[in-house]
Amino acid sequence: MKYAPKRVFVLENGRYIEISYEELCNRSESDASYTNRRFLPLHGMLMEVDENEYKEFYRNSRRQRYLEELSKENREFSFDMLTTDDFNGQDILSDTKTDVYQFVEQKMTMEKLQKGISLLTEEEQRLIQEIYYEGLTEREVAKKQGIYHNAVHKKKIRILNKLKKYLEN
Repeated sequence: MKYAPKRVFVLENGRYIEISYEELCNRSESDASYTNRRFLPLHGMLMEVDENEYKEFYRNSRRQRYLEELSKENREFSFDMLTTDDFNGQDILSDTKTDVYQFVEQKMTMEKLQKGISLLTEEEQRLIQEIYYEGLTEREVAKKQGIYHNAVHKKKIRILNKLKKYLEN
């Protein structure tokens, strides 16, 4: 375990009691029944759960990771990904009502945005890929490219403005 949890909750007689992580380790070494107990990490704590809850938690976790990987692999894109301190990704949208017109308009805008991204230079596409698809920070991209953070930030803003102008036409 990377770090010891601050609190541990174990089930005893149908009720949760709080023990220290050291106590859990001691009980695990001295009481064989503890080897079959299941714990979930929650906000820096460990909480004992039954086997079904344990399996369901990790099934859901794996599914979420799978969906995120699939989204990354399919290069899915959301306007929220474009939001920065200087630019609101939702500014690209012209209407916030949820109706058929808006749905069609958003679909067309997404298609136009994907076309706009394909018109960017390879370097610009790589920057968009690293920041918005791979989730790298501007500092991480700067370090990777061996340039200043400020240069990456300015490039990103220039690219976002280029995409915005493309979408407005």
